[in-house]
Amino acid sequence: MKRELEALENDVKAELRSSATSIADPITDGVVDVDLYLASSPKMLWILKEPVDDVVNGVPSGGGWSMAKDILAVGKFGNKPPFAPIAYVAYSVFNGFKKWGDIDYVTKNPAVKAAVKHIAHININKMPALPTSGGTDFGRIYSQNRNLLLRQIYTLSPDILIFGSTIGFFLEDLGLKREEFKPIGSLKYCVKGQRLFIDAFHPSQWTQVSPIDYVDEIVATIKEQSPVLPRPLSEISIS
Repeated sequence: MKRELEALENDVKAELRSSATSIADPITDGVVDVDLYLASSPKMLWILKEPVDDVVNGVPSGGGWSMAKDILAVGKFGNKPPFAPIAYVAYSVFNGFKKWGDIDYVTKNPAVKAAVKHIAHININKMPALPTSGGTDFGRIYSQNRNLLLRQIYTLSPDILIFGSTIGFFLEDLGLKREEFKPIGSLKYCVKGQRLFIDAFHPSQWTQVSPIDYVDEIVATIKEQSPVLPRPLSEISIS
């Protein structure tokens, strides 16, 4: 599987090359650290909307880098969303399901920030976008990137898929129906095919729920519903 994941990263870059414009290049995503991801249990994948980079005369620009390798792998993020909530969830799941209030800020504890190295993350839109969503036609972009997105999901083969306000685009292709999802607080979940699907707010919207509830509800759902038993980070080793 390691070889497949490494090949996937190269194929994603090659497939997105044609999307480049005169002022913007694609921003790739995927598994943060192949070895740590494969050694982790459960394997978690976050599916979000789009990356952000520079803006030139009101138009998104920049790109040409990797969200997984250049942001998450090196910890280039602070205590704010979208990546702080993702780090808190990962750290909690791999450390005995700690409550949000018992987790240090990512800028205070390097271990909390480093927890994202054990997950994978993909965006529907893989081109630079404006800092505030609203102008992106995600329906069109999902159709355009559909085969690539599904290939990423199937190759990553996660045990848990956490959708940040994105699940509506994937329901049919993943064989899911909204009525199969059950509510827990502000989110909904479904267990199917030995996988846990979580329909949550986008992590940048976590204040609509409250940071405490956002993290604790996702963690509680994983603790109670995950078809795969968690393995503490202390038990994870890579060869």
